[in-house]
Amino acid sequence: MIRRFTGIVAAWLAIATLGAPVGATPWNPDGDETLLSRADGRWGLASAGAGETMLRRQPAPVSPRPAPLLRRLRKGTISVGAQLSYGFVRGSSELNDHFDDGVGYAVRFRYMLSTRAALGFSFENQRYSVRAGLPVSTTFQATDSQLVVTTVACEGVVWFHREREWTPYLLGGLGIASPNVLYERKEARRVNEGPFVVVGTGVEKFVRPRLALDFSLRGYAEVGNSELSMFSQVSAGIHLYPGD
Repeated sequence: MIRRFTGIVAAWLAIATLGAPVGATPWNPDGDETLLSRADGRWGLASAGAGETMLRRQPAPVSPRPAPLLRRLRKGTISVGAQLSYGFVRGSSELNDHFDDGVGYAVRFRYMLSTRAALGFSFENQRYSVRAGLPVSTTFQATDSQLVVTTVACEGVVWFHREREWTPYLLGGLGIASPNVLYERKEARRVNEGPFVVVGTGVEKFVRPRLALDFSLRGYAEVGNSELSMFSQVSAGIHLYPGD
């Protein structure tokens, strides 16, 4: 009997020794380890977390999308803007001989021909003061007079780098200028009325999807009464692009 019991114990020890490696841990269904089989028929243990990490595929890196720019530039959009300006009189005409600089304002409309080009219409009123040092007179050179130039122009506008926050543009057009000399005693005299050519450059910055700041520099060459009058003007204002 004792021999039989001893043989059974020896057989169980042999099975345990050949069936699992020394130091193996029994499989625990509720624990953190998982029983893995090997190609040689032996058994090993690995943590469930490590196995999931090895099997999980990492997502490919994705570049963040750039924030959309604030724009309202659809074809066919009609926009309107207003600017304040400061200008100078130059040239070889009688206007340049007696008037110097002054402030004004402008109202501008644009029709978008595409996302980068527009047809514009400008209405301006610019006032120029008398040059210092002129003699007191009751004629055209009177020191109490003021030159008021009213213009209407048709312009073409082309923008560059619409993807940037600050968008530069070029403009050019034709118009009609009506210079009037206003005297302190409520009299007026129209001088050198005629056509003009305007060229300029500017920059626009959108602060809202439908609202932009508008800065421009313009030069005018006007011919009236066989005289050339030159006007230069720097302007700043806003431009509104209404919705559909």
